[in-house]
Amino acid sequence: MKNHRESRRQLMTGLSTAGLLTVLPFTAQPVKSKTRPNKPTKKQTQAFKAAPLPGQTFAHMVLNRLGYGVTPGQMDEAYFQGLGATNADRLSAFVNQQLAGGNDVPVNQRINQAGTYETLNKSLNELWVDYHIDINDQYSSSRPIYEHMRLKFLRSTYSLFPLRERIAEFWHNHFSVYGYDYYARSVWSSWDRDVIRTHMLGNFKDFLIATARHPAMLYYLDNYNNSRSEPNENYGREMIELHTLGVENYYGLAQPSEVPKVFVNESGGAWPSDGMIQEFYVDNDVYETARCLTGWRVNDHNDFGDTGEFYYDSNRHDSFGKSVLTGGFVNFSANQGETDGYEVMEMLAYHPGTAKHIAGKLARAFISDNPPQQVIDDVATVFYNNRTASNQLELVFKALFNHAAFSDPQYWQSKVKRPFEVVVSAMRACDADFTIQPDDGESNSFGYRMDDTGHFPYDWRPPDGYPTDSAFWLNSTALVQTWKTVDWLIDHDSSGTTPDPLVPILPYVIQHFQPLPQAQVLPDNVLSYWMSRIFDQTPSGGWVGDQVYESIMTFFLSRPSDPSYPQWFRQNYIPKDDLFENKWPYYWGTRLRGAVKLMITSPYFMQR
Repeated sequence: MKNHRESRRQLMTGLSTAGLLTVLPFTAQPVKSKTRPNKPTKKQTQAFKAAPLPGQTFAHMVLNRLGYGVTPGQMDEAYFQGLGATNADRLSAFVNQQLAGGNDVPVNQRINQAGTYETLNKSLNELWVDYHIDINDQYSSSRPIYEHMRLKFLRSTYSLFPLRERIAEFWHNHFSVYGYDYYARSVWSSWDRDVIRTHMLGNFKDFLIATARHPAMLYYLDNYNNSRSEPNENYGREMIELHTLGVENYYGLAQPSEVPKVFVNESGGAWPSDGMIQEFYVDNDVYETARCLTGWRVNDHNDFGDTGEFYYDSNRHDSFGKSVLTGGFVNFSANQGETDGYEVMEMLAYHPGTAKHIAGKLARAFISDNPPQQVIDDVATVFYNNRTASNQLELVFKALFNHAAFSDPQYWQSKVKRPFEVVVSAMRACDADFTIQPDDGESNSFGYRMDDTGHFPYDWRPPDGYPTDSAFWLNSTALVQTWKTVDWLIDHDSSGTTPDPLVPILPYVIQHFQPLPQAQVLPDNVLSYWMSRIFDQTPSGGWVGDQVYESIMTFFLSRPSDPSYPQWFRQNYIPKDDLFENKWPYYWGTRLRGAVKLMITSPYFMQR
């Protein structure tokens, strides 16, 4: 008697992610070292060159760059076409709608249904008391970061405003803090809510100050331990090198008097009376900036209430005069106290170099790893000209997304999705019904798999944030672990007899094909339906003959492991009952799930 369970298991074994991907047209090629380009290495890292989706539509490009891809029936071609008469009008309307935000009903409903996100609305002081001071069996110090790591997936997958999620993600990377840092983990809800999301479309100077005063940053980059008697330049250096001017504005081992100067139309505070400041920074500016920030601490001592909030300790502040970006002349008067910190952050936030640095990061994150200089210059101009505006960053994002370079087809699909983006866009494209939550076995299993990809939210240890350069993520480890996560999402109980899918593939097939004549349930019709659904478009000549499509069809029609059953031919219709009920020996339902996995892990889907 035939063991049907064993046959199905054998088929599922054949659907392993690594095995599936061998049929797709990825081309391995070496990645050149950026750090030591002239020295050969013993072993070169292998990357994969992904073929672009043919005939990509403008809407598809926008939804992949400014969101997490297509959400059928909600955020797709039809939705985008309804936003205006031209692509420029539609893009502008989409950006305005997304930046404005609103009541995110789907996300709020899922949070309420989960009922286990307990830290989201707690104040900074409440978080400090519950998860840092009074730690017990009920409240773990890691609970806030643990919840937000999972909440990021929930928000990105179901949000009506995915662009806001992308922008929050950008700033979390820019002001990067390792989520499990001892102090940051207990107050993460405040860091995400009160700092990142509150200021991400506001004024950059205010944003910078908010990061500097929060315990997550004060502890992570050691400024809490920066005093006149024990100076610690760690935060001062990162504030300049990462958060404001950037290393591209470093003038090397020079003296301040040797640095070229530029004129800025600023006055008062620490600004020189003649308006001339250094165009670039040197090491002395780092040291002096660190001096300005001495005494900036956290109220974490019982003598002061132990609130976890910002605390300025005048006894630890360096009260002497200081020189920042002036060629060596003192521009910070003595005995200014806490004001030193605010004035140095104003100088850094208003410096033309900061505008260029952030404009470049934005262009590389949202357009191309090698964007045209014109878009960087234009966005930097908007950043600088609006440096005192309360909505400065909103204007910057609008300038970036509505720039001609953003819509220029030569830059479409010039980046690849990082693991987080692949998984979230897969869940959106397949209409997954999976409320990721803190206290849930399936959510934990999902988390373990995502962690292996190297791209779990807020889990990057260095202060430079997750890389946005595509070459970093085009390696076999990141790709395979991402594909394995997608494999689990689509059919995570592949070793058993009854799949427990998180992605409803068969219901959509039944809904689509049930009313049609049996003769129309052909392999090409079934796969073409899902290709068009996943990619929200159909080539002018149909999918038949397409390189990726034909590779998936080869898998879909593969012969059963039992040699007594022949290979299926594409001109033979598939019996509806066999497809809908996943019957032995061909297990069409299982094959279809494997085919959808291939679509999602194909080079077409990997492009952004």
